[in-house]
Formats: sequence, C-alpha cells, structure tokens
Amino acid sequence: MSATDFWAFCTLLAFALYAAGLGAVMAQVYRAWHNKDLRAQMYGLTSAADMEPRLLLPGAIVSGLCGFVWATVTHQSFKRPWLLTLTVLFLINSFIFLPLLGMGLRRARLASLKAWKSGKLTQELHNALADNVPIVFGTAMIILVPIMLWLAIFEPF
Repeated sequence: MSATDFWAFCTLLAFALYAAGLGAVMAQVYRAWHNKDLRAQMYGLTSAADMEPRLLLPGAIVSGLCGFVWATVTHQSFKRPWLLTLTVLFLINSFIFLPLLGMGLRRARLASLKAWKSGKLTQELHNALADNVPIVFGTAMIILVPIMLWLAIFEPF
C-alpha cells in the first residue's frame, strides 16, 4: 500500500466519521423540531448536542487534516480548480455552517431544558424553534457532503 492509498483511505474513513456525526446530530434535530412533546424535544436536542462534540466535530477536524495530508502526499496543487473548490466548501462548512449549527443547537437545547423544567412551552423555546438555525445550517451541511465527496473522488475539473 502506497502513502497515497493510505491517506486516501484515511480521508475516506474520516469523512465517514464526519457523515455519521452529521447524521446523528441532524436526525435528532429534525425529530425534536417536528415533535410537540416537550420531553421528546428536550431528549432529542440534548442527544444532538451530545453527539456534536463526540462525532461531528472530530469527524470534521480529522477529515480536513487527512484531506490536506492526502493532497500534499499526492503533490496536488491547490491551484487546481476542483481542489480549490473542495477547500473553499470545506472551509465554509467548518468555519461558518458548523459553528452556527452548534450555537443554534445549544440555544434550542437550553430553551428546551428550561421549558421541560417549567412543564410548558416557554417563549424562549418558541423563539428558538421558530429561528430554525440548526435546521438551515445542518441541512446545508448535509447538501455539501455529497458535493465534497464527489469533488474528492472524481476530481471533475
């Protein structure tokens, strides 16, 4: 196995961890957002908030590092359009979408905990659910996953 094959394999494994983390977070977010039961919302948002630092963040960091090493080992120039596009999408995903997802998720989780403790839908939870920040940016991340994977595997341009 060559160094190129090794780093390509590591990058794909890291990307699979990233995709699994994104799926674990967003499945719970979607479930909590569309459920009217305060307890189910609280458990779903808490679970999503727990999965973010356990799977999603490590997957994003490791896939970026492995992808960078893979590009370096294969002597790919960052001036190539497909690699530049992939890098820009990854940076947007990591430094804009991921933090906004995390902030919106933490806000909704805290509001759901307060609402569950009070036993009724609070205005804070209503505002957090109406804001849709985790839904919007999490969905954008889901849309970017196949695009980034397609760019990394097929090097289309």
